[in-house]
Amino acid sequence: MKQIYKIIVFFMTISVVLSCTSGLQEETFSVYDINKLTNPENGDQAVVGVYAALKDNGGYGYYAGYLYWLFEYPVDVVTTTITSRQGIQLDQLTYDASNSVINQVWVSIYKLIARANEAEALITNIAYAAKGSTEAVKQQHLGEVKFLRALAYYDATTLWGAVPLLLKPAAEFTEADKNPALTSQAEVEAAIIADLQFAEMNLPASYASSEVARATSGAAKALLARLYMRRGEWQKAADKAAEVMGKTYDLRTKAEGGLASMFNTNNRSDNEFIFVLKSSNEAGSYGINSNSFGINSTPWDLNRGYGNFPLHLNFYAIFDSQDDRRNLLTGSYKTLYGQTMNVPVEYGGLGGELPDVVLAKYVYNLKYPHVNNYNYAGFNNITILRYADVLMMRAEALNELQGPNQQSMDLINAVRTRSAMPELTMGNYTKETLRDVIFDERNKEFFMEGRRREDLIRWGKSASNGANPLLKFKEKVKPLLRDQNTWSDQVNYEVYPYPINEIQTNTSWNSSINAGRVK
Repeated sequence: MKQIYKIIVFFMTISVVLSCTSGLQEETFSVYDINKLTNPENGDQAVVGVYAALKDNGGYGYYAGYLYWLFEYPVDVVTTTITSRQGIQLDQLTYDASNSVINQVWVSIYKLIARANEAEALITNIAYAAKGSTEAVKQQHLGEVKFLRALAYYDATTLWGAVPLLLKPAAEFTEADKNPALTSQAEVEAAIIADLQFAEMNLPASYASSEVARATSGAAKALLARLYMRRGEWQKAADKAAEVMGKTYDLRTKAEGGLASMFNTNNRSDNEFIFVLKSSNEAGSYGINSNSFGINSTPWDLNRGYGNFPLHLNFYAIFDSQDDRRNLLTGSYKTLYGQTMNVPVEYGGLGGELPDVVLAKYVYNLKYPHVNNYNYAGFNNITILRYADVLMMRAEALNELQGPNQQSMDLINAVRTRSAMPELTMGNYTKETLRDVIFDERNKEFFMEGRRREDLIRWGKSASNGANPLLKFKEKVKPLLRDQNTWSDQVNYEVYPYPINEIQTNTSWNSSINAGRVK
């Protein structure tokens, strides 16, 4: 940790610039004098620098790729091919503390936290009103920084549970801060809530379309709702979701292209987006402002993609043939070699026979279309928070509070019907059966958006009254493991092992810290 935090500083001229090496190695940064960066534009530059850490220099960094490896591979929708070694470890639950993706994401998260802490200190030191700006802009900048820090800590606690909590710039570090001990998840979550409550009070409801990727008060409320859902605080979650509804955001309608067009590279400022990683579409930005989703999502024989995110045929089979969301999967396509690739009939596909038809072993997702891109870069919005999720969260929370109710049905149906699915009616649902319907709908709506792993754990908690968070995870994931002996009831798959690089450099830790996290 001290290697990440040793000198976390910004050089601010036109933008915030950091240089670093991979892993938890010594890092070199340009040094700045906080007493000279005293203008409001310096505060804005600091904010931009924190946003940039969401990409961690593009390509695969943080929200541009690797975070989703940890969210998607270990569950029941995405699998791997033999070419993805680190991905296979995650997919087959054979990972350990040395897995490079686990290490990379840890570093990315704490880079963002470090930038946020430095930016907060810098902005606090600037007299905005006296320098031609306003106090409201200052509070907005602080709100953006606190929102981003809260998001990073949300991700960290989702992946590891207890993590070090650092909320101050490196200049204020004590010796203990350089090798920080773990802070309980509850204490970290209290800090997340404080940051988000500040953000929701001080961020604007919206920005110009060119700034769609900046955090809003709605984004802070939506992330708070997500946290309350994770904590099982259903009334707080329902109320906070309701605060997002009926104002700035709405669903992308079928007439507008529906979910199938949501992720198009030409759709950058839709009202369904609450908060996104917005990638650059300028030629030459690969490795800096792009993401890896398009090229990794599709196979070589479709459009020369890497095919690192194949989806199980069983997933294709859960969709009704009239469900527009199924069109975001490669049910049938013409290969580069002139053959047709079809899903087998037993999985709901068209089937066929050689030599004209090849039966697919996997399907691939088309939410991140590999089109209009440059040099294999992806310039789609990567959704972090969207309105459909808010509706489904409120539907779920109300069901947990009341059992089947018309409000929950209406919210579920709003999401279903825009994808050409018929409305559900109250019928004979119980709290338990409606809960199952909600999680099935979430699976169809949010695949490859980083939600499934957390959903399975929350589903397990609800279904077991908190006694067995891994109930649904085990039910859905274990049957898909290539070696059934891989699964161990002695491993807590709710959390990942802490990364080996941190264990080796943080003197307050030792290898026993991962007891129960790996076999």
